[in-house]
Amino acid sequence: MDMKIDFDNDILVEYYNDVTEDTRYIRETVFVLEQGFSEEFDEIDKKSIHLLVKVNNKRAATARIFKSDNSNAKWTIGRFAVLKEYRGIGLGSFLVKKVEEKIKEQGGRTAELSAQKQAEKFYLSSGYIPMGDIYYDQHAPHIHMEKIID
Repeated sequence: MDMKIDFDNDILVEYYNDVTEDTRYIRETVFVLEQGFSEEFDEIDKKSIHLLVKVNNKRAATARIFKSDNSNAKWTIGRFAVLKEYRGIGLGSFLVKKVEEKIKEQGGRTAELSAQKQAEKFYLSSGYIPMGDIYYDQHAPHIHMEKIID
């Protein structure tokens, strides 16, 4: 894709306490339609902070974060998705930074995630470290990854 983005002027990040029409659309498009997952929405959505990235006021990417435990120190990143037409232009890396900023703002010091094996290199490039063995979530191989962000 030849899309050029001015990250200072073309992008808006919004924060929500539950799934919105836009975040639902992105997650259904990426995880259900493209990748064949069936159990996309769960009770964790209600206790998460949802990030929505808009490019030129159009929905483009989303992720959710929630406390991993009661200490507030470790947070889980999940449902990280970028619509196909916005991939390869740096939007994923931008979203990782915004997610980490929000975790820090909430008092978090460590971020963890369950990365699809196909996305492991992307998360490695953002400083995440694989921990443990590969496991399957529905039909897809995943790896647990963590990063100290404070």
